[in-house]
Amino acid sequence: MSNAIPDNSNRLYMRIICFLLILITFLDCSNDKNENNCSMFGSELSSPYDDPVWHPSGGIIGFNHRPIKEIRYIDGYDCPHQASYIFENDSIGFWLINADGTNQRRVLPYMLDSPAWSPDGNWIAFSYGAQICIMPFDGEQFDTAAIIQLTFEGRNFFPSWCPDGELIAFNESVCNGPIACGIWIYNISSKQQELVNLYGNYPNWHPFRDSLIFRTNALDNKGFDIGDSLWIYNSASGTKHFFKFISQPNYDNRYLRYSPNGEFIAFVSVLSNGSGMQLFVIKDDGSGLKQLSTDGCESYSWSPEGEIVYLNFDGSRIDDTKGTLWIMDSEGNNKHQLTRNIFKLI
Repeated sequence: MSNAIPDNSNRLYMRIICFLLILITFLDCSNDKNENNCSMFGSELSSPYDDPVWHPSGGIIGFNHRPIKEIRYIDGYDCPHQASYIFENDSIGFWLINADGTNQRRVLPYMLDSPAWSPDGNWIAFSYGAQICIMPFDGEQFDTAAIIQLTFEGRNFFPSWCPDGELIAFNESVCNGPIACGIWIYNISSKQQELVNLYGNYPNWHPFRDSLIFRTNALDNKGFDIGDSLWIYNSASGTKHFFKFISQPNYDNRYLRYSPNGEFIAFVSVLSNGSGMQLFVIKDDGSGLKQLSTDGCESYSWSPEGEIVYLNFDGSRIDDTKGTLWIMDSEGNNKHQLTRNIFKLI
């Protein structure tokens, strides 16, 4: 005789659990008499800054910004997820700042998803409506009337330019959609695109070679996720080869990017040891895994000289330092704050 719980009992059990969770959340929010702003357990805060991208000139840094106006802690400062965050919605957009921290200004009234400068700095690629687009940039302003949409099917993100600016790699993220999911390359001259690897993501071109690196999930013989595999694709020969396997505690590895001299590959790891998201580097031969950040890192970008601008954020709290952009050297040292949050705390 089976010892399995009947379906109806399962449903009743789950309803009881859901009721208890809702009741606990209601009780935790009961101190707020005016507004129901209590976040559910496990919800993630959205950083006011995100997606920094260092211009090839080295002089300016672009980023998405949603300025925060007010934070109201409902159950005390130690409960950041039980708070009301009020943003300056009329200031949302894509911003620029000089690399020395001066002249922070909004240049677009909307954000750019996964932005990437062309090698000459005259264009920016980004995802809009889950499609890859490019837009001209004159060093100060974007020409929004000259935006060119490159893709029209699937859901496409994380564009990366090849060294001569003729090819853009990106990943298609929907595996049951109209086109195959994985790493694609778009040829700007021919306006054609080709699939180079199923199920890959986070492609990034080497700064001097006709090759790019990308990631796939590594599975054991039972189909369980055991880490990530890094691969190198050579566009000239159309071949690829295995590069490196990364596993615990670097469980989920994102945003692969070569250093400007091609000697290092940086990536963000979602660590399984409870340390959150942190920035790591390896050498271009796969050796020398090193952690650069300890205070949280959700996105980053290399400067032409090898410095790194990164989002100092661990999802736990927004204050005058967390949820802001910082700069450090390629060894993870000499950190200094680039942007700040200015808000009213209640």
